[in-house]
Amino acid sequence: MATNPIGKNTKTIGINMSKEMADELEKRASSMHLSTSKYCKVILTQWMDSGKKLVLQEKK
Repeated sequence: MATNPIGKNTKTIGINMSKEMADELEKRASSMHLSTSKYCKVILTQWMDSGKKLVLQEKK
C-alpha cells in the first residue's frame, strides 16, 4: 500500500481477485467510459454511503 500517491490524505490499495471478476469490472468500467479504478471507487463509495452491511459466510 502506498501513501500520498496523488496528494495528502489519499492512499492507493491493490487487491488480487479472480480473472473473471477483474474482467467483468473492466468490461463494466469500459462500457461507462471510466477507468477500472474510477469505476471501483464509484461503486465502493455508493455502497459505503448506503450504510448497508455485508453479511459474510464461509463457503461450505
